[in-house]
Amino acid sequence: MLQERSRFYQRLLFIADAFLVILGWICAYYIRFKILTPPEELPLSRYLSFLPWVLVLSMLVFAFSGLYEPDRAQRLTQLIYTVAKAVGLEILLVAASLSFYRELYFSRLHLILFGVLTPLFMILLRMTALTLIYRARSSGRNMKRVLIVGAGRIGQQLKSSFTQYPWMGLDVVGFLDDAPEADGEVLGRTNDAPAILDDFAAKKKPIHYVYIALPLSASEKISFIIDELSTRLTHVCLVPDLFQYNMLNSRITDVDGLPVLHILDEAPLEIRRYVKRVIDVSFSGLFLILASPLLILIALFVKLSSKGPVFYKQERMGLNGRLFNMLKFRSMPIDAESSSGPVWAKAGEQRATRIGAFLRRTSLDELPQFINVLKGDMSVVGPRPERPVFIENFRQQVPGYMLRHKMKAGITGWAQINGWRGNTSIEKRIEYDLYYIQNWSISLDLKIMWLTLWKGFVNEHAY
Repeated sequence: MLQERSRFYQRLLFIADAFLVILGWICAYYIRFKILTPPEELPLSRYLSFLPWVLVLSMLVFAFSGLYEPDRAQRLTQLIYTVAKAVGLEILLVAASLSFYRELYFSRLHLILFGVLTPLFMILLRMTALTLIYRARSSGRNMKRVLIVGAGRIGQQLKSSFTQYPWMGLDVVGFLDDAPEADGEVLGRTNDAPAILDDFAAKKKPIHYVYIALPLSASEKISFIIDELSTRLTHVCLVPDLFQYNMLNSRITDVDGLPVLHILDEAPLEIRRYVKRVIDVSFSGLFLILASPLLILIALFVKLSSKGPVFYKQERMGLNGRLFNMLKFRSMPIDAESSSGPVWAKAGEQRATRIGAFLRRTSLDELPQFINVLKGDMSVVGPRPERPVFIENFRQQVPGYMLRHKMKAGITGWAQINGWRGNTSIEKRIEYDLYYIQNWSISLDLKIMWLTLWKGFVNEHAY
């Protein structure tokens, strides 16, 4: 319900912003050509003919920039930054598109005024709306009383969320919990829910929402509360405590009307995954073209260093456990593992050739993996893929290890730029990999790519 209200509010903002874009475009025209009196006035109709394109482009940019994400924090500084960032990108795209429009010379001053007025209107609208909502809530108007069944971690988080967003108008009257040491204002035990609701109703202070925040193991208590409250007018919401499980790409879908809760899953098919693939292909193709002289030079040195092929194919495990051959520049003699078998690279080993040791220290041996990216085996950014022979050990020793295969493997990743690569803690590497998967976004990918270039390819744990 909290998210539904927020989404409704954001949809209203989206519609209002569309009108403000139109208003900003027209006001900029009148200021530029009526108040500032240019030497030659251009008719408003010519500018209005381009307005539909400006409006469509603006709203697309606003939507994809995250301006209408539900439950966005309402701090003034964050609000100004978010609006300014979205409008700044909009202005760049509008200016770029105007450069292709040769039939009419558009005033640069008009575009600057549009870029100033539009975010100003948008910020004033949001500040006015929030001020009115805060005043209405502080005076007690249209407030909804909430009772939380379960004073554990989920219950406390619910109360914290309702407190953080007072503009939603939700007032937590207390908790119900069976644990004597429960935190917060506990009004009784979980089975007291019907009596508590009747008591508040008798005082003409009805409870509008009951949030059940109990673990799934308390299914009998949950059934009792739902059955009892079904005879009353209050809204009942179930928020099961699932933090006892590892959650990865969790979401709710349905199968022919049956709700399905995804606990462990790969990222859903959405526009971001296609954008990520476009970035992967574009970046990898451009890199291979620009770096081709370096790649040819490295291949020549590898060929001269010892007998054998230039590339080394090594079986790795990728998305959803799919096996593929990861490419590297060969850094060891072809019979390096004939006696030892597969072993973990460690400091001080002497298996690599002289040119191979240099390639490993500088990570240049990894460059052919951009071919794997073009083939779709890997992404530029993602958890580093591992050899199946080592995975059989890690999956038993490291909790959550196999969850890293819910994301396409990458050349670089969050763990790598934070120093967890090579012969370092597997547990810490998995911790960072899972953080990346749970918080993945296009902006995080771009940040990791930039930090990989900024910090360089040399690493003390690259052997």
